[in-house]
Amino acid sequence: MDKINAVIQYIDEHYHDEICNKHVEKLTGYSFANFSVEFQRVTGMQFLRYLIRRQLTLIKDELCYTNNPQDKNYSPFNSWYEFSNLFKCEFKITVDSAIENVHIVLQERGNGGISND
Repeated sequence: MDKINAVIQYIDEHYHDEICNKHVEKLTGYSFANFSVEFQRVTGMQFLRYLIRRQLTLIKDELCYTNNPQDKNYSPFNSWYEFSNLFKCEFKITVDSAIENVHIVLQERGNGGISND
């Protein structure tokens, strides 16, 4: 559980970075495959899906407080187009609609099965 929380904390602090298997392995001391199995067992969600959803969520939260979202940093996604398309596919709502409704909760930290502390 501590390893999972460490990775979640890392995602929350580095959501604009590409987070690869090596980062996870270095943080946990486990192979990426073993960590992924444990993550899904504990959270009920595949790790890579959690990662993408969390990055989309945190970037959306950041964009809620800017005047022109398309001029902001939406890395690790390659373009505004990629970010907005992934966002719509994942959450079934446009980025603009999510920004207009700033209080919409898309994905809570830890997916409900992990402590937020």
